[in-house]
Amino acid sequence: MSRFHRMAWAVLGLGLLGSTGCAHNQARVAVTHEGEAEKCQLLQSVLKEPTPAKLVRELASEGREEPTPVVVFVRRPEESMLERFFAGDEPLCGDGTFKVVQENVLDAVVVYLQEVQDGYAYDARRAGPEQLSLEGTPQGLVRREGPAWVAAPGPI
Repeated sequence: MSRFHRMAWAVLGLGLLGSTGCAHNQARVAVTHEGEAEKCQLLQSVLKEPTPAKLVRELASEGREEPTPVVVFVRRPEESMLERFFAGDEPLCGDGTFKVVQENVLDAVVVYLQEVQDGYAYDARRAGPEQLSLEGTPQGLVRREGPAWVAAPGPI
């Protein structure tokens, strides 16, 4: 095999390896966007519940930022940890009434989620960045029902 042919095969092989890596990264990005969209659907369901919806309306009625900033954490009390629910700096989640932010600079609606069997217990409150808490009393429960998240009746 000539030197030219060896170089051509090497370049072709490197190109295939590079494109496989790019395809893998694109698949990972697609999975991330899909996961974030599902998280957003869950959050929208929680924010339709009476207490969180009331907090969003109160903050908006005070003439603060519109849409109302919402910060979301998952509580992991067994690890003494709060974890951000959304990845990235600017989650694309919200509607005309709220937007998810990662940095709570002043006063926002903070939603705490805690994984339970078949869903999430939640509680929401107004808080600033220094007022975050690992403690909380669940205000409700949402569960997956088909493609949607719905409020779950019964004890929390």
